[in-house]
Amino acid sequence: MRYGTAWRRGWMIALVAIAVAPAARGDDAPPATAPAATPAPARSAQPAQIGRSILVVNDVDGQLSDAAPRHIAVNDDIVFAEDITTGAAAKTVIEFRDGSTFEIGPDAVIRIDSFIFNPEESTSHKAIDVSHGVFRYVSGYVASDQEAKVTTPAGAMAIRGSVVEGVVDPSIPDFLFVGEGNATFTNGSGGSNLEAGGAIAVPSTSTPPMASAAMPPAVAVQAIQAIERRLPPPAALQTRPAASEAWLKQIGAADLVPVAEQRRSEAAAVARPMPNPAAAGSLAGELGLLVEANRLDLFRGGQNQRTPEQNEFLARAARSNPGAAAALQRYRAQAQAMHRASMSAGTALVIHGVGFAAPSADVMRRIIAASVHANPSASAEINRHVAESYQGPDRDELIHRGGTATPHSDEQHPPAHTQNHSPPPPPPHKVGPKPPPNKKKDNYQNQNQR
Repeated sequence: MRYGTAWRRGWMIALVAIAVAPAARGDDAPPATAPAATPAPARSAQPAQIGRSILVVNDVDGQLSDAAPRHIAVNDDIVFAEDITTGAAAKTVIEFRDGSTFEIGPDAVIRIDSFIFNPEESTSHKAIDVSHGVFRYVSGYVASDQEAKVTTPAGAMAIRGSVVEGVVDPSIPDFLFVGEGNATFTNGSGGSNLEAGGAIAVPSTSTPPMASAAMPPAVAVQAIQAIERRLPPPAALQTRPAASEAWLKQIGAADLVPVAEQRRSEAAAVARPMPNPAAAGSLAGELGLLVEANRLDLFRGGQNQRTPEQNEFLARAARSNPGAAAALQRYRAQAQAMHRASMSAGTALVIHGVGFAAPSADVMRRIIAASVHANPSASAEINRHVAESYQGPDRDELIHRGGTATPHSDEQHPPAHTQNHSPPPPPPHKVGPKPPPNKKKDNYQNQNQR
């Protein structure tokens, strides 16, 4: 079951009106660092679409405020401030409008606290609250101003161009692993910076976060293995279900809403407590090393010396898994491959969406220029996706008369996103009819072939 089609249709009409008006008035203006937003009409009372579900296994529910819960199926819309919960044997993957993904496993509870995205202004900000369960975030389309924040009971992690996974369970410390990119974890007692391959565990908001270098590899590997067992396999992200042209046009229109207007709409959200998980499973029995390290106070930051008992545990943990350091490197390599694929998929999703929705070639030029500046290595695929999707009356001017951008364009743009990735040219984002919901959720293959 979906939220009613009437509000969704009305909300998208409002979005198109908001997006087209400022863009059309700016058609004759030269490209700018951040296109000025014109005064927008009154905000719609309907929730903003922020993405869709691309994999669903077993019982996954969504609930918006006081509305009745709905069962989520593949290709269902996901909206701002929606609570997503999974059953005891369930898992799902959300694809955001910027092509980034958020995977959750069984007994999970998350909420989309914020989603601000506009490729013309090269801005991508999102905030996700995780109160229970395992998760993995993989960033997608590259923007100059880009950050994701994942909040857990022990603090918040600001993620930049990364792959991050973790587990939140009241019986163990919050555990977080950065497979690619970098992140900063902060709480009321301090902060900790993590680079690719780094992991930390944080028992509470009152515990100073540890340095990632102090995390024993064997403890980290045991936790990552438990997370990976509960999440969809990495290959599942390579078979994302086809998106219809109509749906791509809808998200393209949403992407063109000025950032300032998106922020005003989110400011009206009313705070409410997170729901309880559908089941109360615990990972403590599988994470004996994490539990014991926490008992020995190894996860408290700022410690200068180890106790004899701590040293004995560290030696025993190392003997229990002598290949732990090599395993962490394999997980890091896996994360790098996932990130490259997700950046390519995100680029295709965003450019196809705005290509179908953009009102003029001048709007597309500004989006192309901002996209290429933020991710120069994707110049060829960006221009290719524009040629595949933009069908405006001035298409010939854009495609055949030098309207596209190159990494050496001397137009003015926002500062480039600081990443050093060179993804290979991907296949075009799959476009096809959006299939109807199917409530049979037996396995991955059934879910991804709808």
